Amino acid sequence: MMEKTKIGFNAGKVWRILNEKGELSMFNLCHELGLTFEDVAIAIGWLARENKIFLRKKEGMLFASIENVEFSFG
Repeated sequence: MMEKTKIGFNAGKVWRILNEKGELSMFNLCHELGLTFEDVAIAIGWLARENKIFLRKKEGMLFASIENVEFSFG
């Protein structure tokens, strides 16, 4: 089982890259951050649960962004 500390750290990495680059697909997040699909999916779940990211499906792929989110990740 993955440690909560690692999940939180990865969530911060995902949020920062989305803040810097805008909307990215799961594939691009994995590539940009050098994380596994599982690590990115868990981090996105963490951020989504806290309402810190916006998710949408486009062309059969999941995309994440911080657009339409009223507050930022500290």
